[in-house]
Amino acid sequence: MRKIYMVKALPFLPAAWLSSLIYAKKTEEESQVRLKKWSRLILKVLGLHLEIQGQDHIPKDRTIYFVCNHQGTLDPALILASCPVSVAFISKKENEKMPIFGQWAKNIGTLHFDRESREGNVHMLREASRQLKKGKNLLIFPEGTRSKADRMHEFKAGALLPAYMAKAVIVPVVLHHSYILDVNEKVSRNLKIEYGKPVDLALKDRMDQETCAKQLHDWIQGRIEISAETRDSD
Repeated sequence: MRKIYMVKALPFLPAAWLSSLIYAKKTEEESQVRLKKWSRLILKVLGLHLEIQGQDHIPKDRTIYFVCNHQGTLDPALILASCPVSVAFISKKENEKMPIFGQWAKNIGTLHFDRESREGNVHMLREASRQLKKGKNLLIFPEGTRSKADRMHEFKAGALLPAYMAKAVIVPVVLHHSYILDVNEKVSRNLKIEYGKPVDLALKDRMDQETCAKQLHDWIQGRIEISAETRDSD
């Protein structure tokens, strides 16, 4: 992380830590509301501007499986700051032990799993499907790791399986330029998040998982490239 952003964030960490402990005793919904406020505050403190597009694409009456590219450390904050519905994350087990962020993740019901073991992956797929069937919105980063650039990694096999098992609506999410905290060079403070049109798997029985994953990957990558070209021409 660039030192300038670390210095700006440090004064707020004790309050965020204390708040995470207080909200550990509250409901996931209450924690969601509070963490969304924290996310908007941290963006303001860091001096970052977030442009939000496509919020009207998000259905309010369906369970949603958000599929998002993964550019940097700031990604969860951008999602929470902009998403009009509650959403929990699917995340690697190591993140559960992160100071402050790990506790907040548990508070909002994040599903942590051991991605290095077959058992861990099977458990994640089953539990994610179960949570979706119960009406809980989830978000996954199918790349599995941060790209720290405008070029995406390939999606991990099986990333969309929970949505297929639960017949949930998939909403693609595009993060633009959110690797700002993960690179040393000076870059623009104007960030963007874009919610795409939902894919209703109940109406897509003939589309196999691999085809759907490729189409989502290519659409997200295409949106990133268009945004990068526009930014470079300014």
